[in-house]
Amino acid sequence: MNIKDLFSLRKNETEVTEDVTAISSERRQKGETYKQYGFRMAGRSEGELHSFIPCSRSVFLGLKKEQEDDEALQTSLKTDLQNKKAIKENEKEKEENNLQALKGQYELLEQQRDEKRQEQARLRTEAYRRNRSAWITLIIAGIILVPFTLYFFIFYSSVGYSAFFKQFTLNALAESGDFKLAEAIFDSQALSNAMEEGFIALLFILLMPVIFLAFGFILNKWEKENGWFKWIKIPLIIMAAFIFDALLSYEICEKIYNLHTQMSLEALPQYSFSLAAEDPRFWIIICLGFVSYLIWGITFGYFVKALDQLDLNRILDEQLTNEIESIRAKMEESQSKQRDAANQISDIKAEIHKIENQLNGTVARYDVNRIKMELNNFHAGWQQYLAGMGKSDNEKNEIANEFEKTVNTLIAI
Repeated sequence: MNIKDLFSLRKNETEVTEDVTAISSERRQKGETYKQYGFRMAGRSEGELHSFIPCSRSVFLGLKKEQEDDEALQTSLKTDLQNKKAIKENEKEKEENNLQALKGQYELLEQQRDEKRQEQARLRTEAYRRNRSAWITLIIAGIILVPFTLYFFIFYSSVGYSAFFKQFTLNALAESGDFKLAEAIFDSQALSNAMEEGFIALLFILLMPVIFLAFGFILNKWEKENGWFKWIKIPLIIMAAFIFDALLSYEICEKIYNLHTQMSLEALPQYSFSLAAEDPRFWIIICLGFVSYLIWGITFGYFVKALDQLDLNRILDEQLTNEIESIRAKMEESQSKQRDAANQISDIKAEIHKIENQLNGTVARYDVNRIKMELNNFHAGWQQYLAGMGKSDNEKNEIANEFEKTVNTLIAI
């Protein structure tokens, strides 16, 4: 029977596979490359997929047998394995030393943590101690805050009354030829006059300073927050306070300007923000209010901070708590590094054990890269035959996909 008849359509797939396996088990002809061998075997089976699989497996086994019988290669592989083992032993020693260092670091951190805890426990049994620096700051800030707060109530209650309720008359302007700014801002009769306007007017005037005090309080709270968003909120609230102050100043300056308009023989333009920006009185009122508001807010921040730090024992206790938390974080990091080092040592030991099995012959030694290369050559020869016979791209891709799966399976064994 000739080879062509052996793979005729009359035979089923099982028979063909058995015959091809027998044929592909024969040794390659002397001087024949694996690419040529792949071309020849493809020709014997007409490049069929069910013939390619057993052929490629047979080539794989043949390559392994060739390497097993090659004494020079086995000697070279053994030397490479011995060198690799020495490198791995050195890596294992370094990791073991690193692990011991990490354990020593952890013990030192544990000792530091215990000392901090003992110091904290002792501190909590001591009598109250006042922080002298915070106490001095508290007194100075309090001395500044009290008159500033009174000034706030006087200034903004008077400005609020002048801006919303006070009627500026021509009599005051006629007497002196000018309307004094102090008379517009500071009105000693502001509260009594507001009472005459009604209880709601009086309440409005009394609450006017509270708005700016609230601005300062909120500013102080936001300044203590963490995160970048506070640097957006803080400028916004400062801007809001400035705009509010500017509107009050504009309202008062407009009333004064309107008086001059009534007394002037010439027609004057209507009051506007551009005119206000050129009016010194406009900026004086803003400075008397807004700048004072900033100073009050900063001073209030110092006052609150000093109040928080007045108890020296509590401050030291918080410092110790932060230090203990920092040490705890370092201990957790050290434990994580110890686990990584232990896992690394375990992996290296497994690699050393595998190398030792290859050295003592328990596991065969092979040049895997060379086996892959020759299998690729065999596959290239097979594909060359398919191309020469005008096989379709689907058939060639089918062989290529099966080759990839077969090689991955065989090399993993």
